[in-house]
Amino acid sequence: MELLKKMMMATAILLGVCMTATAQEDDYYSFTVKYQGQRPTITDFVTAFLSQEELGEVWGGVSDQWKLYRQGKKTNGTFTVDQKNGFIEYKRIINDVDGRTELVTEFCYWNMSDNRHKLFAVNNKFSCNGKYYFTEHSGPSLLLFDTQTRRMSYATIGDYGLEYSPFGDKSVVFNLPRQGKNIKLVFAPTEENPNKETTYSEYVWDGKKFHIPSVEEAIPNARVAQLYDVSLRIVDEQGPKPGYECIVRLAGIGGGKTLQVLEARIEDRPDLMDDFGNVVETDVNFDGIPDLLICLGEQKVSDQTFRHYDAWIAKRTDGSDESYQFVRYKNFRGIANAEVDHVNKRILSHYLIRDGVSYNYTAHRWRENGMLMEDGPSWVEKKKLVVK
Repeated sequence: MELLKKMMMATAILLGVCMTATAQEDDYYSFTVKYQGQRPTITDFVTAFLSQEELGEVWGGVSDQWKLYRQGKKTNGTFTVDQKNGFIEYKRIINDVDGRTELVTEFCYWNMSDNRHKLFAVNNKFSCNGKYYFTEHSGPSLLLFDTQTRRMSYATIGDYGLEYSPFGDKSVVFNLPRQGKNIKLVFAPTEENPNKETTYSEYVWDGKKFHIPSVEEAIPNARVAQLYDVSLRIVDEQGPKPGYECIVRLAGIGGGKTLQVLEARIEDRPDLMDDFGNVVETDVNFDGIPDLLICLGEQKVSDQTFRHYDAWIAKRTDGSDESYQFVRYKNFRGIANAEVDHVNKRILSHYLIRDGVSYNYTAHRWRENGMLMEDGPSWVEKKKLVVK
């Protein structure tokens, strides 16, 4: 705790106050971005931003180093300038008797869907000996650029869907995107909470504002089957390897034509009998053709339940809407509590973590080779995601 206080005081002296509250809150507070050509670059935005008066020592110190960098002179930190992706980072590392301190400022921008404005972001994050610490200067600030007037004005982050403490967690590190459009969130260990697990989520950019995905759940409460008429019976329910036989017909098309008989066994999993055999019709691989998910039941482990499914992927056999062939994707049953997210075209899995109220999520995406693979690191949601 003493080290944290010491670091916060040192940061305040080193970095100072970002901007006066009045300047940040004034709607009319703005400045001109000077640039050549048809559109500004990230360098133009950063140069204009850091050329303001009364920046304070938070951004004022970065401004001094930016001027040296632009002049080709030595700086006390490192600049990473990525013109192509519209991203700039300044990182300063301080090594002293207290250890290694990193001070990072990031800059990036997004094109808005109205084709007139751009949203510019500045983000600060600080760490000491590998653990993040937080001050009043941590986190992002937003500014709105008008291409017609060439003026940039300070904006309120809430107007664009951001919160400094999403999910109620104050120890959230924002990472501006160097590639892509989404802001990655890190719930990381801190000086005060050194044992906290690092998990991930993200703010998704839609061209107007940011949001954390929250959509209608598709499994197990999926829509009523529209294409297929399914008859299923359980085989050897009390045996060591229960299974099912599933007759699939067309519903309302082709006069109830039988398409296929689906069969599978559950090897050495006789405890997975609750809800066994429930059928969900949904487009699992997002190719526009409804597939079938057959529930393998619920397995209760400690304080939570794990639900598994067999995924039968449908393909048209002759290009018509009356001929389909189903192939079971064997690895799908290994995904616990699978949820089909049609909005983001991914398969989510989740489990309840130790706090008893939060969920750890993992995303899976289909590859061109037909394999369903994990996509990026897992992350934690304070409430269960609802997907559609």
